[in-house]
Parts: sequence; structure tokens; C-alpha cells
Amino acid sequence: MVESSKRDLGLGFMAALALATSSTVQAKAALQSATSFELTFLKAIDGDTASLCRFITQNWFEMDKIAVERGLMTEYRLLRSTGPDPDWDVLVIVGYPNVDGYSGITLEFEAIRAAHTTVPVNGKTLRQLGVIVASRRLVPE
Repeated sequence: MVESSKRDLGLGFMAALALATSSTVQAKAALQSATSFELTFLKAIDGDTASLCRFITQNWFEMDKIAVERGLMTEYRLLRSTGPDPDWDVLVIVGYPNVDGYSGITLEFEAIRAAHTTVPVNGKTLRQLGVIVASRRLVPE
């Protein structure tokens, strides 16, 4: 098996496991269920996973909270890898009430983003804290 295929298989397995795991959702319980999920895998720069998680919580999830309240998203979660030297450190999972995921709410969400003021963590923004290494959209069977 080619190395990139192994990595994709591993990411797919981790995504399925993350969705199946019952964990506390960072958003209020949604009235509607998700029709699709988007998974974003991030790698912390300099191994500072804690700061990357704080940045996501203080910025991405503040916007996602508004999106859930407006019915644009159904839920959001943050999971951190515990494995040694993984390809990724943090997984963000967002549920959408549509099959198009983020692309189905882009205009509405960009208005939320425009109103948000980025909160740096230790003087750093996402570019200094982490990088997105992969993303996937999944739909329930």
C-alpha cells in the first residue's frame, strides 16, 4: 500500500472513530440532526497543541456557536490526538444540516467571520500556531 494511501486510510479510520465516540459537544444541543460532517485535521507548530486548541476554542468555536444558533451548523467538536508524533494533533468536527457542508453556508458564515475579531493566543494567530493538514466531508450512511 502506498504511504499516502495508508495515511488517508488512517485519517478515515480516525474520522469514523471520532464521529462514533460519544463526547461532549461544544455547542448547545441542536434541534436538527447533521446531514453532513466536515473534519479538519490540524498539526500544531512547535508541538504547542494546547495553544492551538485554545485558539480554535476562542475563535473558530465563537463563530461556530453563532452559526449553530442561526441553524447553519448543528454541532462542533474538538478532539486532540494522544499518540506519539502523529500526522495531526487536533481534529475539528463540524456538523451541517445540509449535504454541502461549509460550501452550503459560505455566504452566511462569511458574514459571521467578518463580524468576529480574532483573539490571539500568546500573541499568535492560527498561522503561527498550526496548519491544516487534511480535511474531509462525510455523510451518515
